[in-house]
Amino acid sequence: MSIVEVGDDGVLHVPADLLTGATPHTKYVLDVCGNLIVLRPADDPEPIWKNPDPVQRAESFIRWAETPRPPAPDIPIELLRREHLYD
Repeated sequence: MSIVEVGDDGVLHVPADLLTGATPHTKYVLDVCGNLIVLRPADDPEPIWKNPDPVQRAESFIRWAETPRPPAPDIPIELLRREHLYD
């Protein structure tokens, strides 16, 4: 575990060895989740649920719905009967 410190100038300095693969001037998005700070590269696309545009969200959902499903066994009809739902 490494410890980072906020300098007098209010800047959080992170040692380069903690940011493997980061090149100088790489931009990061900082998310604060309670006591947790998450850094992710700024070029990562925003998650679709953060997108306020309903048309883009709908298109994304349709693309997801049309993706091939992984192979899975069929559920026997008998298991779908009401008396078996709570077993």
